[in-house]
Amino acid sequence: MRIEFIYGYAKRQKEAFKIVGVKEWTTLENGQNFINIPKMWEKMPPEKCGRIVSLADTELTGILGVCADMYDGGFDYWIAAATTKPCPADLDEKEIPALTWAVFEAKGPMPGAIQDIWKRIFSEWFPISGYEHAAAPELEWYADGDPQAEDYRSEVWIPVVKK
Repeated sequence: MRIEFIYGYAKRQKEAFKIVGVKEWTTLENGQNFINIPKMWEKMPPEKCGRIVSLADTELTGILGVCADMYDGGFDYWIAAATTKPCPADLDEKEIPALTWAVFEAKGPMPGAIQDIWKRIFSEWFPISGYEHAAAPELEWYADGDPQAEDYRSEVWIPVVKK
């Protein structure tokens, strides 16, 4: 994976990969996605989340949140892992194409820290970046550790193309 920095954020090239996990549709109306997604994480049984994490076997380790397939004013949100392993019968899978990603780090307790980064990407970064959204899935990567800690680290990966 090649890395360079653009406006303080990492730019990464990544080959195609597969995710496996669970998905739910959420609406964008009135910011409802900022309510529905944390609820989805809260109701995820720890043992199922652990099974998903155990599938992760690529350089993109750990648990992911994936925003994909925009339709009807919303999108499918996935709790997933990047994997080369077969998809278990009770989970779903999705191919993520080879893309260029702008990667933004968030530090602080969830969900506030990552929600703030999402808002800033679209309101502050995109207008001055020289890039536009590549119309492909967006990723959230979550580190191991306490997601309520002040120093908790996560990332938002946005697919981009030059304007």
